[in-house]
Amino acid sequence: MLKILASWKKLLPAGTLPGREGLARLQRVLRRRGLYLVLLALLFSGSYYLVTNKAVFHNSGVRTTFQTSGTATPQAEPRPREPLSGATTVPPDLQGQSGARVAPATTPETAPAGKDAGQPALAAPVNGQIAVRYGFAYAPAFGDYRFHGGVDLAAPAGSQVKAASAGEVKQVEYSDAWRYRLTIDNGSGYQVVYANLASIKVAKGDKVQPGTVLGELGEPGTAEAGTQPHLHLELLKNGKTVDPVPAMQ
Repeated sequence: MLKILASWKKLLPAGTLPGREGLARLQRVLRRRGLYLVLLALLFSGSYYLVTNKAVFHNSGVRTTFQTSGTATPQAEPRPREPLSGATTVPPDLQGQSGARVAPATTPETAPAGKDAGQPALAAPVNGQIAVRYGFAYAPAFGDYRFHGGVDLAAPAGSQVKAASAGEVKQVEYSDAWRYRLTIDNGSGYQVVYANLASIKVAKGDKVQPGTVLGELGEPGTAEAGTQPHLHLELLKNGKTVDPVPAMQ
């Protein structure tokens, strides 16, 4: 009660007289401070509503869950943009270059097969391990999966590249895509292709034997950019790529 009386004393100016004159002054004070009192009442009622209404603080209509335990789900590798039947186009920046060609589809002729009677035995052309195998593989240069028509043998740049089998140098090419690229005919329909050479020591028509130095390994060309130095080795049978691994000793 004392607090209420003190509040009224603050609202009324000093010296307020009782009676009609006092009531008139009280009306004038209430008019001046009426808006303040209305706002104060609205604030009080709104606060009371928020505190007492459970729906505001315990909304069952929205539920948020978080995973706080367990192992994270590994991210899947990007899916191939091209169908698994092989690439159908040559990238525009490689069109017209001697080392660029459409990746063949995996047909019975190009599918991995065991060694036949005419297949040459391939010695190691460089001292290194297989980095990328024959078949579909991720190509960093293009950012997608595509057919890889040979094997990549990792070796330091500057390493000697030796002939894997006997034959005759049928083709010598140079392009930004594959650097120096040699094709050696082994007879019986088989050819061996060596790519990513920085320099060569043979010419078209030369006869080579297993172990003959063909040149030196360089950095990969644009067709295999973004990979470590390696020799790209292909084995062709009647002009179609086959897996060279079964022929490697």
